[in-house]
Amino acid sequence: YDTIRTRQKRRKMLNQMLFMLSVFDIFGSIAYAFTTLPTPQEDYLHGAKGNDKTCKAQGFFIQIGTIACFMNVSISVYYLLTIKYGWKDGRLLTKRPWFFIPPIVVGLVFAFVGIPYYDNLYLWC
Repeated sequence: YDTIRTRQKRRKMLNQMLFMLSVFDIFGSIAYAFTTLPTPQEDYLHGAKGNDKTCKAQGFFIQIGTIACFMNVSISVYYLLTIKYGWKDGRLLTKRPWFFIPPIVVGLVFAFVGIPYYDNLYLWC
């Protein structure tokens, strides 16, 4: 919340990356929080009230949550460039698409490609 509170903080690339990491982490965490609820009832797990589609939806959003891991790689590269190589925020802003687009695209591709394979894993789909 503090990273997006003021316009000046929203302009910093690190804060933008932290915000995006948090958004995708929330998606994944909420999906994990449903535990066995979306699991198909015929799997006979405690709390299972879902069906195949709810199971696939949970698996999809858990996979969307992994985009946070890829955003963490972008943050690591950001620190490498700023600390070791002395890049300033202005120079980094010119490379901004490379910090956001690859992690999001890779995560979305994995999430969509995995849809046919999402199935019960005992605690979640």
